[in-house]
Amino acid sequence: MKKGLTYLLLAGVITGMPPQESRAADTRCEVAYTKDASRRSQQGMALWGDLLLAFEHGGHCTVYDRSSGSLRNAGEFDVESSSPANHCNQANFGIERLPGAEMPVIYLSVAQPKSALDMRCHVESVSRKDGKWSSSLVQTIELDTAGWAKSELNTIFGAPSWLIDRERVSLWVLSGRVRTVPAAMPTFAHNKLVATRFRLPAISEGKFVRLGADDVVEQAVFDMDAYATQSGCIHDGKIFYSFGFGDKYPATTSKIRVYDLDSRCVTARVDLDSLIRQECEALMVDGDRMLVNTNSALIYSVTLPEMPDPTLWRGTYRVDPFTEVEDRTAPEGYVPFMISTYCRHGIRHIDSAPVLPLVKEVLEWGDSTRLLTPLGSIILDRLHALWPSVKMRTGDLTAAGARQWEAYAAKLLREYPEVLAPGAIVRSQSTNVMRTARSMEAFNGAVGRLCPGVKVSGDVSSRYHIWLNPYANDCPTKLPIDEEMRSSSGRWYPLWRDFVSTHVDLPAWLARIFVRPDSAAARFDAVKLCEAMFTLSNAAPALDRPESFSELFTPVETEAMWEADNVRQYMQKGRHAVNLGRGWQQAARMLDNIVANADDDLAAGRRGARMRFGHDGCMMALLALLEADSWGQVTDNLDDVKDFWQTWRIPMASKVSFVFFRRPDNQRVLVKVLLNGKALSFPLTSTKKGQCYDWKEFRHMCLAKIDAATDALEASASTPLNGK
Repeated sequence: MKKGLTYLLLAGVITGMPPQESRAADTRCEVAYTKDASRRSQQGMALWGDLLLAFEHGGHCTVYDRSSGSLRNAGEFDVESSSPANHCNQANFGIERLPGAEMPVIYLSVAQPKSALDMRCHVESVSRKDGKWSSSLVQTIELDTAGWAKSELNTIFGAPSWLIDRERVSLWVLSGRVRTVPAAMPTFAHNKLVATRFRLPAISEGKFVRLGADDVVEQAVFDMDAYATQSGCIHDGKIFYSFGFGDKYPATTSKIRVYDLDSRCVTARVDLDSLIRQECEALMVDGDRMLVNTNSALIYSVTLPEMPDPTLWRGTYRVDPFTEVEDRTAPEGYVPFMISTYCRHGIRHIDSAPVLPLVKEVLEWGDSTRLLTPLGSIILDRLHALWPSVKMRTGDLTAAGARQWEAYAAKLLREYPEVLAPGAIVRSQSTNVMRTARSMEAFNGAVGRLCPGVKVSGDVSSRYHIWLNPYANDCPTKLPIDEEMRSSSGRWYPLWRDFVSTHVDLPAWLARIFVRPDSAAARFDAVKLCEAMFTLSNAAPALDRPESFSELFTPVETEAMWEADNVRQYMQKGRHAVNLGRGWQQAARMLDNIVANADDDLAAGRRGARMRFGHDGCMMALLALLEADSWGQVTDNLDDVKDFWQTWRIPMASKVSFVFFRRPDNQRVLVKVLLNGKALSFPLTSTKKGQCYDWKEFRHMCLAKIDAATDALEASASTPLNGK
């Protein structure tokens, strides 16, 4: 086996290989503050500037001033919702503040199993007058989970933590599917954490707000590998959360986990087993550290862990959260005025029709023959729960996929206000595939709402396949040889199967699911089954009814299967000899459309955007044709492909954007090409600042590539199928 994931993490080097989540090895943990813990059990904690609010079970709060580096008692009060049933398990500041209040309202989680108030959150307004503190209950939010299962939502057992995302103005509820103690979950595979997002109710909505299934915006499902949920906070789009009972039990020692709400994965693990011996009660991010309140007099400081993206192995099923600002730097005085883009649709359901039926058939066969391992049975149960929301939805755009393009429209307006100023024109085209058409509609609709002075138009048609997706079945320019290039009858397929078989220990993988892996291998194609389950594992976390099947693959198998999928895409759309050049040369029609539209827009003096909605493979082919960055490299050694060709660079809602710049006092036009906001390099001389290219030179390069590819396509059109 080549360099594994563990080696790459230890070496701190990523050469196209998808890393796993960060596991802090050299955690710095020390006592930050000492407080009074002589009364009831210590629970939630909240920070507001130099003030630290420490809550106790029942509703008592001590306010500390920490401006001097230690805690000084600045006052005490009981919240109005104080009662023996109010656990005050968690405290998060919100956004709104009442008139005269020096801090926003605070959201208190009751979060104690079997309590009559278990599903409630108390919103309190804390005030100070003449040095005395008080608190008033301004709103009670109750969670109603009765209709969740019927609405195809993940259900939870209770004891929810109410988390406020102040940066994105959202309310999240976090809980396990079952209780998170060892007695309720014999193995971690028996449970998942479910995060459910709601709008943040306004105080003006009244004293009592009930949130039910119809109020759910989205959900995320996270793997569990720590017992006993405690408390946490949301920071930078991530849930920072504490676990454990300290050294009370060997299995439930103190831990911190960080959950990325955008990529829907565990992005960091911090094990504090012997460092924090008390029960963790609350966690808040404080600058470059985490403060952990314990059920003792001690509050600990723990360094923030490194958090690399652990989802690269999902390849084209990764999700682009649009969190990074696009690189729009250019030479002095040059201003963007036109953006011409090829876009990939947003988050979709699995688009390979055989995947889900195959996985279901195999697991149900294993169940009927009593050949499933305990893990196999758990996986089948999860699939059955997921089935109603994915049945007959092959390739459909998800609601989250539509939200992606609405978010990108707002991002484009923020970052390119000159391009979308009143008077601009936005023209969009999409193939007649549902997910691309709905992506276009979501984007156009958002632009129309956000930019009333911009003229927006869009069209959906199979005629656009010629340049938007020349590999489509109903594309008039597609030949039988092109279909062969992507089917199992193609000359690439035996090479790919051999790659999988030599990089994955298939009998060992089958043994994780079946007690008699030889029986499963005799009945089903192990390579196809492994591919199908890997696809399911990659796609499920981002579905509207999300799921996790991460236990299906070890880190080594994950690495190998990502490489296999990466190799498949390279052989089909990259410059591998097996596709005779037709894989990437098909992108010539798309590039020709981009150049021709740019000529028209420049001649007419237009300002605005050209949006083309298509697919991931088409985008890879375009990058290979243009020889952008390393996408145009050639190799026959499939083990080397990962070093220059990476499918994780084309996540859901990817964009290749040609951004045109000009100066008011100069007719010279520059172009900058971005892949998801990051500048691409080409075999031309760029400007010293901004990695821009003279449009005339860039256009000349494009036309030469278009002509060469067109001639090559004509020459290879008569090549016998399968070399016959």
